[in-house]
Amino acid sequence: MPSQLDEDHGANRPKERVQNLLWVSGCWILPILGLAYWIGQKHPLSALLLSSFAALLAPFPVLFYSVRKHRRLREHVQETEEEVAQFKLQLDTVRYRTSRLREELQAADRQARLSHQLTLLGQFTAGFMHEFNNPLAIVAGRIEVLLDERKEDPALCADLQQMLKETQYMSNIASTLLQALRRERGGEIFEASVPQKSLEDALNAQRPSASSHGVNLLLEASEVPRVDVPEHVVGEVVRGLLSNAIEALKARTDATIWVRLEPYRTAGARVVVKIEDNGPGVPEDIRGHLFEPFVSHSAGRERLGLGLFLAASLLDMYDGRIRYESRSGGGASFVVELPPARFTRGQPYHWFAGGTTE
Repeated sequence: MPSQLDEDHGANRPKERVQNLLWVSGCWILPILGLAYWIGQKHPLSALLLSSFAALLAPFPVLFYSVRKHRRLREHVQETEEEVAQFKLQLDTVRYRTSRLREELQAADRQARLSHQLTLLGQFTAGFMHEFNNPLAIVAGRIEVLLDERKEDPALCADLQQMLKETQYMSNIASTLLQALRRERGGEIFEASVPQKSLEDALNAQRPSASSHGVNLLLEASEVPRVDVPEHVVGEVVRGLLSNAIEALKARTDATIWVRLEPYRTAGARVVVKIEDNGPGVPEDIRGHLFEPFVSHSAGRERLGLGLFLAASLLDMYDGRIRYESRSGGGASFVVELPPARFTRGQPYHWFAGGTTE
């Protein structure tokens, strides 16, 4: 405590000296006043003028000191303002970095939770597929037996053939689903598929649901080469997109879905399928997250689960792509790109050479 008092007292000493010097500085005019007194005996007016001049000059040292002190204070204030501005800039930088780190941490946390959810989903799906395939195989086998036993009944055989086809489709999707969740390309050997056939099968499967909701399904198919994607994968992707579109078009007048197989003009280019509708479209706030799992908002087209994520995952396994586009005139448009098959027995060479076969 005494040392602190000594320091404060030492710091105040220069100020006391300056104040004392300012008080004494006015004494420099005393010789002038003495001269004025001596002159005043003979010339009173001159003495008065000299005394007035001396009185005017008396505060000059104080004014000079005040001006210098004011200049120094102004410079100090300017330096302080610059330091404050720098501190504010640094604080803004720290806030920005903190905000970015917080966002990155939140994104990492969401990704960790999502990975955990997908891991649990994969484990559940593996067990479910094992239990699902057993009764499915039994049903398929029983349908084949019925086909052989009731071959005299054409109408029943037609229904059984359709049931067997759907059962086999379900079995193929079940075997591929787990690979899609793990984002691993299947090692199975498959034949290049015909996109037109996959689209027609998907449309036929969705027509009853579309008709019950008053939705028109239109197919515009051009001639395209086979694609290097299994037929059931193309069908599952298109079925999922049709199902979403039908759900979005409920209770709308003139509800229409167009399935377009774009003309194939460039050799080696991707085969393009577009599924368009005249519905409300997809809200802008979730367009960037359409193909992420477990995206869920309000009811309607904003409600998303695993459908589009699985579609994108299935296509990614076979070097395919899917994206969303806004449709001119309103509505939604999903574009599916499929890689063409290369030089197989079912794939004519003229698709790549650009010519025609006789």
